[in-house]
Amino acid sequence: MLAENFVQWMEMRGIKGIKPLEDGEDVEKVSRQAGDHWLIRGLLKYVPSAKVEVVEERQAIPLDENEGIYAQDVETRKVRAVIGSTYMLTEDEVLWEKELPPGVEELLNKGQDPLADRGDKGTAKSLQPSTPRNKTHVVSYRVPYNAAVQVYDYRAKRARVVFGPELVSLGPEELLSLLAGRPKCPHARRALCLLLGPDFFTDVTTIETADHARLQLQLAYNWHFEVNDRKDPQETAKLFSVPDFVGDACKAIASWVRGAVASVTFYDFHKNSAHIIRTAVFGFETSEAKSPDGIALLRPRDRAVFPQNGLVVRSMAM
Repeated sequence: MLAENFVQWMEMRGIKGIKPLEDGEDVEKVSRQAGDHWLIRGLLKYVPSAKVEVVEERQAIPLDENEGIYAQDVETRKVRAVIGSTYMLTEDEVLWEKELPPGVEELLNKGQDPLADRGDKGTAKSLQPSTPRNKTHVVSYRVPYNAAVQVYDYRAKRARVVFGPELVSLGPEELLSLLAGRPKCPHARRALCLLLGPDFFTDVTTIETADHARLQLQLAYNWHFEVNDRKDPQETAKLFSVPDFVGDACKAIASWVRGAVASVTFYDFHKNSAHIIRTAVFGFETSEAKSPDGIALLRPRDRAVFPQNGLVVRSMAM
């Protein structure tokens, strides 16, 4: 560096003592030891002496309301996030790079719309990746409307669920692994957020009647998630209790349909297929109407609920 360095609104880290010296004004002199680091704040003119070495210049980092950086203390090794205000690293801080799992990194770089990309998994491959992220900047993700993201803090060992629309600053988050394709195959689609619906999924299943006629059915179901209280952590955590909720629902429904079809003949199933499948999936409930003998009649339900994660399957088509 030049012997005279004019510092404009910046701080210099690496004013490193080579020999013991006294620094500061005559009234407020500070004793420095060899190897110490300190900052000289601008706006001023600084002439380094022969006992110090200027090793780095720093400028204040401007941050918008939704922007942030990761700063690590070199002595304690603790990392903290600074968000929403212009910040100058101290002499004991450095920028820290946050590493993410490859799958999460890929999804963040693509920047695809989770609402628009719900069809063929090949659609995501045609998207051009955006500019690689700056790993020292706080990872942020905009949760779309009627969707949820689970953020897990490994240090505190607790998770929180954020509902959209909202911009969330991501820590070490869990990646939601979904299913797609017909018939279903695991891990065919991955996403950072869980869409709450209403939406639909389809599946192909093979059934066999009582007289050993083998058929292949293509079924489509409308579904959505029901959350009674979004402020209750236990209630919201249920949404992510079943990572493969599509595969879990498809396997359960296929099992119910196969069990119902196995007890009827091919002729009966061909004649009453819609009624047989609907009653197998949705079941019955007691109605207010009664038979002439005074026995309460049963009527088919119009929905099937999976209580473990709040998934509700309503109408279906073949």
